[in-house]
Amino acid sequence: MDRLIAYVMVAASAWVLPNTTAAWIPFENEVTVYMLSCDGEQVSDVCHGKEKTDIPFTYRVLLDQRSVWYWRTDDPSKPRRFPRCTIHDAKSWLCQLESDEVPKSRFGMVAGKYVEIATCVTGATTPFFYQVPMWRWWLVRLHEKLS
Repeated sequence: MDRLIAYVMVAASAWVLPNTTAAWIPFENEVTVYMLSCDGEQVSDVCHGKEKTDIPFTYRVLLDQRSVWYWRTDDPSKPRRFPRCTIHDAKSWLCQLESDEVPKSRFGMVAGKYVEIATCVTGATTPFFYQVPMWRWWLVRLHEKLS
């Protein structure tokens, strides 16, 4: 009987909270990117400083529409579409925000890994973000909450 109640609760939560379950069970054409930043020096992919989490983004590639949609995982009800994208498949695509023939940067996925390609180097002071597996992001997030 307890097992039946558990199954009913899981099914009911999937029906009541579809956006939440979609974040945990992504479709084949979706990927959620988890990023960290390091306020210190990075040597051989090891942060010698304090790591901080960034809000994860989920990207959905619609091959039939030749479009890429994205949303923040803390607000999945507001998906947005990137205006200019070149799409090879769901795991390999690049977009740009500017309509320039030679944009300042492009971003997207290459073989399932998030990339940002700068064509113009500036003296930006924004923190450097890097992609990590979901479990690592959650460990850093847990450490942030407990500190």
